[in-house]
Amino acid sequence: MKRNLWLFLLKLLPATLILGWLWFAHAQHAYPYWIDPVATFFFKLFGVRVWHLALTAEHFTNLVPYLALLLATPGLVRNWKRTLTALFVGLAVIVLVHIFMSVAIYYIVEAYSMSKSAYRIIVPIYLVNDAMPLILWLAFFPKVLSDLFGFIKWGKGGGEAVKAS
Repeated sequence: MKRNLWLFLLKLLPATLILGWLWFAHAQHAYPYWIDPVATFFFKLFGVRVWHLALTAEHFTNLVPYLALLLATPGLVRNWKRTLTALFVGLAVIVLVHIFMSVAIYYIVEAYSMSKSAYRIIVPIYLVNDAMPLILWLAFFPKVLSDLFGFIKWGKGGGEAVKAS
């Protein structure tokens, strides 16, 4: 593996562990209260009467990998404008995804109760939510994969021409 990849992984592991500990020890239970003003606005707008936190709260944890990926990204300080944009816009997107996931789950539970059909619809929503950190990270730092894994190229001129024999 390239040196950049090892440095990335050496930063990612402790960042994930520290942020994970902070999340589970302190922030996880407070987070719904922090976003409640925004959530309440959207819940009233969409007619949501009950916030099914038991079904959604465990999936709010995706803030941890997103922040860890940001902290481990090569060139964090050098690209400080992009980093700050990724931080604030990315966190806002993740919070909105949490709220809209909660709205969707409310309507699914209203329609299907807690049946197998409900879970067949809810699980893909969870998967999209849980993948959001990686999706956003790659959206804000599209060249990071080619920097870390030299064989992955993005954009024009990324590959070599192959001659037929």
